[in-house]
Amino acid sequence: VKEEMEDIAIHYLDPYGCKEIERQLELQKEERDSFIDSIKRRIRERITDIKPEPIIEGRVKSAYSIYKKVYVKNKPFDEIYDIYAVRVIVQSVIECYNVLGVIHDMFRPIPYRFKDYIATPKPNRYQSLHTTVMGREGRPFEVQIRTVEMHNTAQYGIAAHWKYKAGINKATAGEQ
Repeated sequence: VKEEMEDIAIHYLDPYGCKEIERQLELQKEERDSFIDSIKRRIRERITDIKPEPIIEGRVKSAYSIYKKVYVKNKPFDEIYDIYAVRVIVQSVIECYNVLGVIHDMFRPIPYRFKDYIATPKPNRYQSLHTTVMGREGRPFEVQIRTVEMHNTAQYGIAAHWKYKAGINKATAGEQ
C-alpha cells in the first residue's frame, strides 16, 4: 500500500519527472521481464538440492524509489543497481548463507554492494542478505536472501514475527 501511494503521489508532485522514469522503464518492459525470469530460472536450477523448494520472486523497483535516487540523490538512471531484484526465501539462516555463496559463484559481485542484515538487523528487526551482482548480460541486479520468518517480518511488520512463532499463517489469520 505504501509503495502504491508513493507512486500515485509522485504523479501529482512531479508529473514530468515521473513520466521520464516510467518512459525509461517502459522502453525495456519485455526485456526486463525476460531478464528477471531468466535470473530466477538460473538460480532455481542451481539450488534444486534445497528442500523444501525455496520461493524465488522477481521485481522491478517502484517508480517512486527510482525517482528518489535519480532526483533526490542525483544519481544517473544507469547507476541505479537495484532496479531489478530477485528475492530467494528459504527455511533457515544457514541456507541463506549457502544461497549467497551460490549467487556469488554464479554472478560477479559488485564491490561494496553487500549488506548482511541477518548478522546486523536494522532497528525495526528487518533481516535479509542483500548483494548486488552483475549478470552475464552486463546488467546489475540485487539479490535478497532471507528465511520465511524474516520475509513475514519484512512484509507484515514485527507483529508477523509473533504470528509466525505462534503458528498462525495467512489461512488461519483471517479466522482470528
